[in-house]
Amino acid sequence: MIIFQGRRAWRVENEALRVTILECGGHVAEVLHKDTGDLNPLWIQDRPTIDSDQFNVAVHGEIYGTDAEARLISGLSGHNLCFPFWGSPSLAEEVAGMTVHGETNIVRWECLETQANALILSATLPNCAIRFERKLRCEGNLVYFSEVARNLSAWDRPVGWCEHVTLGPPFLETDTTVIESNLTRGFQTDNFGIELLWPQGRGATACMLTGFTSKQAPDLVNSFLVDPTHEHGYFVAWHPAHRLLFGYIFKRTEFPWMNVWESNNDLRKTRGMEFSNTPVDGTTRRLVERAEIWSVPVYEWLNAKSELRKSYAAFALGISSAFRGVSRVLIADGKLRITEKETHETITLDWKPDVEI
Repeated sequence: MIIFQGRRAWRVENEALRVTILECGGHVAEVLHKDTGDLNPLWIQDRPTIDSDQFNVAVHGEIYGTDAEARLISGLSGHNLCFPFWGSPSLAEEVAGMTVHGETNIVRWECLETQANALILSATLPNCAIRFERKLRCEGNLVYFSEVARNLSAWDRPVGWCEHVTLGPPFLETDTTVIESNLTRGFQTDNFGIELLWPQGRGATACMLTGFTSKQAPDLVNSFLVDPTHEHGYFVAWHPAHRLLFGYIFKRTEFPWMNVWESNNDLRKTRGMEFSNTPVDGTTRRLVERAEIWSVPVYEWLNAKSELRKSYAAFALGISSAFRGVSRVLIADGKLRITEKETHETITLDWKPDVEI
């Protein structure tokens, strides 16, 4: 156990990477490539955060707000897990104490096992009657995640599951940071009538999502399908001056959607690349109102006394200042291959997942 920005956390590392996980909320606060110094591509708030289970609206409301997002925001860092829904709770759920993006991010996690380069963590969600476990392990330039949600109750239930990865400054920089992904058709979240094609996005006006906007905007959220011809979905982000390439790769069948969130105002400068089993922003009631969009499911069932499993990996590595971007990320023959645009040169990493918990 360490202290990270005044909060209890766990840290795992190897010769290439350092990964920090906050105890309260289970947020992946840091995935740092050691050759780039202290550059953390994940978002850390400019203001101090607290453990969300300590949030008191009378004490902290002036700092973090008083709405359904406040408890989450009080402790939010980097990559947070949205479960069992992505988006806002219903009014009744809010009154009952639920926050935006579900329950995993406001409870305290526990460590079941630790090694220098690996952790097994768990969190029990008392209101959902679900136990969540996560195993992470650093190998070379990759950190592997395997996760399982276990239904402790005797009732089937629908679930949304979103890995909410958020990039922030100084790695996220206007007109400099480039973001690429194998996405296809999409829509402005909550407006299925306006169809988009990656990397076209839309908020108040049209925009391109391969870079971070220079326009002041509080929230822009678009949702896209991962390319159905690919076995894996991915996103990469790279900063030429910092010479860092950062990204995630995941199974398309487990996370067929990518929710792209961007905020640029005095409060926060962020880009969320959120791979998910749902593009439906909101309550469980909204989740089940339509089972599919474009013949792709928008939630999954977690059956009574049963479990759902998912796995993915993050990677961080140094690049040259002349790096031209990514045309493809592919897993084949025990290797993860990142192909550079124009030059067609390939960065090859050993692929050694361990998906058992």
